[in-house]
Amino acid sequence: MYRVFRHLLYLTLAALLQTTWVHHIQIFEIQPDLILLALVLIGATAGHIEATVFGFGVGLFQDAYTPADLGLNAFTKSIIGFGMGRSGVMIDTVHVRLLLVLGAVLVHDLIYYVGHSDIAWTQVPYHWVRYGIGRALYSGAIAAIFISIFQMRRRYLGD
Repeated sequence: MYRVFRHLLYLTLAALLQTTWVHHIQIFEIQPDLILLALVLIGATAGHIEATVFGFGVGLFQDAYTPADLGLNAFTKSIIGFGMGRSGVMIDTVHVRLLLVLGAVLVHDLIYYVGHSDIAWTQVPYHWVRYGIGRALYSGAIAAIFISIFQMRRRYLGD
């Protein structure tokens, strides 16, 4: 129960920062996806059912801001949560966690751009390369910082 509450707290904090603060640190119109970052880290440790439910919930929250594509964020976040929970990858090293974040952001953005109502099919590759790769790298950089902080906390304070 404590783990579920902690994961809910992480996603709530990520959603709050994503909707209020992240636009201040955008670079060339590219913002990190803190919600997806939190979901990937939760999915890698919690399992596929919990990560899918959390992904659907936080995605539905994001869909409230884009009613034209209602359900698209819930769908993509659910897929990423399920995939991270079912991956079965041991995430003992920072490198593996970063690769999971990079891969998850790229897959998420590809699915999102394919389903987005304002993007033509012919523009999907452009948007994916232009924004998806940048978001993956930016989110990966933020992930490296958070992973390092959590590892130091665990090393010096315990779990």
